[in-house]
Amino acid sequence: MDDHYLRQLPDDLQTLVQGTEQQSGLVIQVEVDPARGATVACHVDEHGATLLVSGEESFQPASVMHELLHIRRFLVDGVPQIVVNEDYNDWTPELERGLTNLDNGLEHLVIVPEEIFRFPGRREYWAGVMTRKFEEIRVNPLVPDDRRRHALVNWLFTHHVLMEGPQILAADSLVDELGLRQQADAFRDAMIPALAMKQEAVRRCFQRLNIPFAAVALKYIDSRARRSRAVALEPAT
Repeated sequence: MDDHYLRQLPDDLQTLVQGTEQQSGLVIQVEVDPARGATVACHVDEHGATLLVSGEESFQPASVMHELLHIRRFLVDGVPQIVVNEDYNDWTPELERGLTNLDNGLEHLVIVPEEIFRFPGRREYWAGVMTRKFEEIRVNPLVPDDRRRHALVNWLFTHHVLMEGPQILAADSLVDELGLRQQADAFRDAMIPALAMKQEAVRRCFQRLNIPFAAVALKYIDSRARRSRAVALEPAT
């Protein structure tokens, strides 16, 4: 990472950057795009990792740490990303976008607790995100399957990550309105024990959410070799 940005981070995050770069053999770039809004994001593939920021003011340690944890998991820890299976004939942009969002949601079950432990004030940020999510699930014109999937994934995040506060009541109220309480409990019981094993977590998630396995592959990045491979997701035997 360029020293201009690295020096803006606290010592432990500088160490996270340097360790990730050393172990992956890649330099983390910072790209400024004023058109992207206030949020920080990252792009990761076998060729590199880039933090995407709207400007200097958005390069805040807590937000940067969140993206660095994504990068570390994919480039150093060998955690796969959910992608569309190239052999799936019913590809649509909506499917690809939906799988990307779902992958992000599953990653957050692991990343955000670490983020909040380091920056306790981020709990309030994520509580606000969940408040908006639950309202969107209620009012947006979603097909029933999508409404169910969004409700279950965000209910799980709220219970696993936030664990307390009005968002728990909002999450429970939503799944109760949709008649999903038993499914939500079963989803949690299936997912939480598997979070340390991404492939198994994805398998259990897709089974519970009724997403076709044929649509999905898991992409593994070998940053040292500058290559990646996609492995079709198979149901448990």
